[in-house]
Amino acid sequence: MSYFSKFPLVKRNGVTTLDITRRPKISKSISAYQYLPYTVEEGMRPEDVAFLYYDDAELAWLVLLANNIIDPYTQWPKSSGNLDAYIKKQYATASGTTGDAVIVWAQNTAITNNIKHYKSKFVSDVKINHATYTANPSAEWIPVRMYDYEFTLNENRRQITLFNKNYMGQISELLEKSLNGQ
Repeated sequence: MSYFSKFPLVKRNGVTTLDITRRPKISKSISAYQYLPYTVEEGMRPEDVAFLYYDDAELAWLVLLANNIIDPYTQWPKSSGNLDAYIKKQYATASGTTGDAVIVWAQNTAITNNIKHYKSKFVSDVKINHATYTANPSAEWIPVRMYDYEFTLNENRRQITLFNKNYMGQISELLEKSLNGQ
């Protein structure tokens, strides 16, 4: 199933072409049985996942669609090397250094200017910022440093959902309906 084969045609300036500006949304129309959890392994790309699960690397768009990923460069899990490169670039200014020294700074437990936020020891979803913590320092808050923050974010991206390949016919119909405004 080619991604663009389902897109409607539009006429612009007398030329008929595919309307590739549409973003299909079919996930609300699908039952829980039509999804499967999947963990992206180190270094895997959407094409690899599509090949392993759907036997077709060209169905990478389906992996991205199932997870509402618009930009795979920022929303897909990074390899360890790419994560380190991202951290080096992202935090060079804040750390006042470059290269591997940024990674050392982002993990340094002896400083506080590398703390992204604090999380509760008791309720992992509860977070506070540095200003709030400074006003009320307490042993119930754990500092989350820049490196740990980015690492956890990246690891969470590894847990994706795939459309169950047994329902590909229904998913194809839903995709076509979504693209045609139905």
